[in-house]
Amino acid sequence: MLAEKLQELSEDVDALRSESKSDSNALKSDIKIIRATMVTKSYLDDKIADLRGELVLLARKSNTKLGALVERLVLQGTLKRELADKILALEPFPVA
Repeated sequence: MLAEKLQELSEDVDALRSESKSDSNALKSDIKIIRATMVTKSYLDDKIADLRGELVLLARKSNTKLGALVERLVLQGTLKRELADKILALEPFPVA
């Protein structure tokens, strides 16, 4: 009777060991996948810097277009020079 109970306990312990080992392996696998796909701070910093550069480039292009438009309106007499200078001074990259 006691030997049978000890045998049952031994089998239960073995079953728990193998189950915990498989759970542990699955957890390790999940951690490897998470590490492989997670975004790092340096990657994010690089992407933000790239985006900032692209936005500055777009702003400079629109700045050039606005400057050309304002100058054209001044030449046509539609816009006074004083007002044109004030408009150009408001841009993100003022014309010097």
